[in-house]
Amino acid sequence: MRCPKCGEKSKVTKTIYKKEFTIRYRTCNNNKCKNRFKTMEQISTDWVYKSIVMRMKDMLKDVK
Repeated sequence: MRCPKCGEKSKVTKTIYKKEFTIRYRTCNNNKCKNRFKTMEQISTDWVYKSIVMRMKDMLKDVK
């Protein structure tokens, strides 16, 4: 995965497995950037964008 700030590759520093999704904490490999960010992976059988976004928002409430 690329850093959203500078575009360089990133590495996974921590992974949290939940029942319906996986959260990965990442750090940019660029020594000048070192941006930290997280991603969420979810398996979905439907591709209705709006419903996916709403479910992701609901799930993130539990993660905070």
